[in-house]
Amino acid sequence: MTVTVSASPNISLMFVEDEADAREITRDLLSRNYRDLNIHVAMDGMAGLALFNAVQPEIVVTDITLPGMNGLAMAREIRRLNPETLLIALTAHSDTDYLLDAIEIGITHYILKPIVYRKLFAALDGCIRDIRMRRQFRAQDGYIRKLSSAVEGSPCSIMITDLHGVIEYVNPKFSSVSGFAAVEVVGRTPSFMKSGLTPAECYDKLWATVRSGKEWHGELLNRKHDGSLFWERVSISPIFDASGSATHFIAIKEDITDEKHAAQQIEQLNLQLAATATDLEAFNYTVSHDLRIPLTLVTGYCQLIQELQPINLSGKCREYLGEIRSAAQRMNQLISTLLDFSRLSRRELQRQSIDMSELVRLVLTELGRTAPERQVEVIVQEGILVEGDPALMRVLLENLLGNSWKYTSMKETGKIEFGEVTMNGRSTCRIKDNGIGFDMADAEQLFAPFQRLPGSGGYAGAGIGLATVRRIVQRHGGTVWAEAAPGAGATFYFALA
Repeated sequence: MTVTVSASPNISLMFVEDEADAREITRDLLSRNYRDLNIHVAMDGMAGLALFNAVQPEIVVTDITLPGMNGLAMAREIRRLNPETLLIALTAHSDTDYLLDAIEIGITHYILKPIVYRKLFAALDGCIRDIRMRRQFRAQDGYIRKLSSAVEGSPCSIMITDLHGVIEYVNPKFSSVSGFAAVEVVGRTPSFMKSGLTPAECYDKLWATVRSGKEWHGELLNRKHDGSLFWERVSISPIFDASGSATHFIAIKEDITDEKHAAQQIEQLNLQLAATATDLEAFNYTVSHDLRIPLTLVTGYCQLIQELQPINLSGKCREYLGEIRSAAQRMNQLISTLLDFSRLSRRELQRQSIDMSELVRLVLTELGRTAPERQVEVIVQEGILVEGDPALMRVLLENLLGNSWKYTSMKETGKIEFGEVTMNGRSTCRIKDNGIGFDMADAEQLFAPFQRLPGSGGYAGAGIGLATVRRIVQRHGGTVWAEAAPGAGATFYFALA
């Protein structure tokens, strides 16, 4: 494990000496030889004690013989305030009493005057090494505590084993998920959790991978303390020492039982959906085949009666037969519309870049041929491109532009605009007209199948066009909405994903 110690302040040293010349010479030599030391000086014991409280130096070098409070008394008080402070005593006396007092106080080094600076520097070098090592140990201890807190509080189960797979550690999450307390599993191999349903080949591959020094990732079906089964997503990797040799394995595990159950439910729903789609296909066939047969008969018999009895039929009978044929034709068209609507959900999207401006002009040209006498102003913004299914985009535009064309038919001059705007950070297509509009209070039913808004009764339609538009937009992962006011036209917006 490598611990990086962040840049820390320089080491601080306090030098206490009452003789001015000795004080200045020593401070100058210390500054020259130890440029990374923050050096503070005081001239007596009381001043030294006050300075110590102010700057909290890690090293104190003091003369013992000082006016007022002597160096030993000051050192004793400093040691009381901070037992980790390193103390170096300077004295011209070699009395045993001084030496015993210095040892009792805990002075690190005892140097006789006149000072042999080589000895002082050697003592300082030792103190600096001790301080730096202490800082390194503190950083390492903090790092280990941080790692320990992360592992202990991890939302994943964590297990550490030796190279033989014998468990040495599990975190609290392991116990809460599996139900096994740490004392029940330490010293055992994880095999006691096997469900018996995971193939042996899976474990063989697991061990071959981690013993080769690589990470193994997979899913295992294991057994809890109460005997119930649960799924885990597991990552196992070797732990290496400083020489690069593997010493342990660490497994990080996540309980994915709920995720597995959800996936199974989705799979079941997909199967049900596929069965429903098959039933829908059968229904579509019934609608298109079985219902159209009687309609064909009705239409055919009406035509046959008119042809066989053209003279004997009264005008009222001919009128009734005509209405029957018209109703049958409308029903046949409605069946076709329903079939087309149901196919939208099953058609596979073929996305590509589409020039919507060109497609809009093409659809409007075809609409214009149905009523060449109409006066309609058309405004199409150039170069609007989308990624979508060309066939479905054409159906979408045929419905939206068809609505605009239809609901502007009562205007002396209709107006239809197509353009692009940015809304909520998304490129959005817009179709605007000056038709009859609608009340926004009715907007919720606008895109529902077979729902026609108040005021639209005088216009032909099956009420399926806008539902088709919404289905197409949803298939493209987009949204569609409208804004309008009665008599003031309508604007439809759609944005694709």
